[in-house]
Amino acid sequence: MPQGAEKRVQKNKSDKSSKRNSFFDPSANKTILKIILDNAHEGIVIVGDDYILEYINEPGATIFGGKIKDLIGYDFRQFLRDDMVKIVAERYERRRRGEEVPEVYPFTIIRKDGVEIILEGRVEIFQTTDGKIKTIAHFLDITQLLKNRDALEESETRYKLLVETMNDGLAIDDESGNLVYANEAFCRMLGYESSEILGKRWTDFTEEMTVDEFNKKMSERKSGVTDSYELNWVSKTGEIIPTIISATPYFDRSGKFIGTFAVITQISSQKEAEETVQFYLDLLGHDITNQLQVIMTSTGLLEEEVPPSYIVDARKDILDAVERCNRLITKVKRAAQIRYIPLSRIDAIPILKEKIKVLERVYGAQVHVQGLKKNLIVEADVLLGEMLWNLLENAARHNPKERKQVWIECEEKADSYNIMISDDGPGLSDLRKSTLFKERKHGGGVGIALVSQMIRKYGGSIEVQDRVDGKPALGSKFIVTLKKAKSRKKR
Repeated sequence: MPQGAEKRVQKNKSDKSSKRNSFFDPSANKTILKIILDNAHEGIVIVGDDYILEYINEPGATIFGGKIKDLIGYDFRQFLRDDMVKIVAERYERRRRGEEVPEVYPFTIIRKDGVEIILEGRVEIFQTTDGKIKTIAHFLDITQLLKNRDALEESETRYKLLVETMNDGLAIDDESGNLVYANEAFCRMLGYESSEILGKRWTDFTEEMTVDEFNKKMSERKSGVTDSYELNWVSKTGEIIPTIISATPYFDRSGKFIGTFAVITQISSQKEAEETVQFYLDLLGHDITNQLQVIMTSTGLLEEEVPPSYIVDARKDILDAVERCNRLITKVKRAAQIRYIPLSRIDAIPILKEKIKVLERVYGAQVHVQGLKKNLIVEADVLLGEMLWNLLENAARHNPKERKQVWIECEEKADSYNIMISDDGPGLSDLRKSTLFKERKHGGGVGIALVSQMIRKYGGSIEVQDRVDGKPALGSKFIVTLKKAKSRKKR
């Protein structure tokens, strides 16, 4: 190597050595270390023997609510909340003995200004060159963090409580229409567990919806359209559940569509009410139209020159038709009441006996009774007599025989009673039997429709058979099953 170059290399080595020596100069190191520690984001303390604070950095002094000079030399236990002193001190002693204790844990201190805060500390020990054991702790003030977390958890709890206790269903789907959330009300509405719903497309639980209809709904949501519309769902048991959907799209922070919130309101009762109103309007209109036709025909006879006996019959027919119209209107009014009358314990025996006397007096029917007990306590309401009268009157009114016969029999079961009302009238064909209690059928008139509705409310059932099996022309037998009323609890 040329002599000049060798001298330059030696000089560079000498300069580097000089710089390295100055970097490790104790006074320079101390300054650099202080700058690093005082600019740290966490507080740092060194605790020596007897719990004494030997060092604390600026962030640590700020956390403790004082100045460095006012904190050095203090027993660190005096800053701890009373319930924390024993725990922290025990860990301090065990750590110094070399035992294993948690390195990271929260603890509560009381600052010099009296404010209580929560710190998270990371603690370890080291040994100095002279053999002394020191404890070094890094800590952060996590008071606000915990408050924020608690507030968030409380908010989430309130939100969850609100969502899970709301009467309406709530469902959330993703951008593909797959359900990602369903609250308890929605699951209960459809009769499914949430695990059976989540991950499936919401159209899987509705009445048939075409691909075009589904795509249209999704396109509207993606374009930000909020919508409200009627939708029928299909429950696990196959029941149709009519609802109103209030659908709102939601987007992420970048504006990308990520799904839909839908509030599902069940409207079965409203639909049922609409159908009930229409049903009775149809029945009333049908039956009254028939009676008006009788009145018009009979009125026409009054204007003709006919034998006096025809006039008498026409007047009688008119009065009968008017009476039937009044009776129909009364029955429809009764039907409107049954929804609001509470169920209670009713003894059917005295009601039956009273209606039997009326039947004998009004229709001259011969009534045969069997199995009437002293008491027959059923679950019904105050309109039970109206229901029984409709069946008894039906047995006599449609019987063209001069000598009408009606049989009434009561039979006790384990948790119910059967009341059987039979007649010797013209009977019903098998086809008529199968359609008699179907909704929106006019054949039975308002009376039978009222009976059917009331029995459903009571939790019972009704069926019609031949009085003599296989011989419908010999009359009909109506079998009403009513639930036994529960015994009153003794106080």
